Amino acid sequence: MKILDDFLAKVGTDKVLHFLGGGFICSLISFVVILQEPTLTWWQKISAVTIGAVFVLVISILKELLLDDKPDWKDVWAAMLGSLLVYLAVALGVWFEFLMN
Repeated sequence: MKILDDFLAKVGTDKVLHFLGGGFICSLISFVVILQEPTLTWWQKISAVTIGAVFVLVISILKELLLDDKPDWKDVWAAMLGSLLVYLAVALGVWFEFLMN
């Protein structure tokens, strides 16, 4: 638990929440897109995550500009890093699909 506390103290709870929120929002949108089209090829499944990532980018920028007193662009970067995990998760799922066939 000390490692987690040290990490949160160094990075900050705000950045961790932006990371988790960005990944969560990106995954929701990406998986809806992927599940709507059952005939997507492997590269289309991975590239479908871009729709979710662009959405996260847009809402992160809007949030920083409209809702915060002073924009913190590191929050946008943290949210986009969360979206990167969704690319990795979908790529892993595509790889598992190849292994099963």
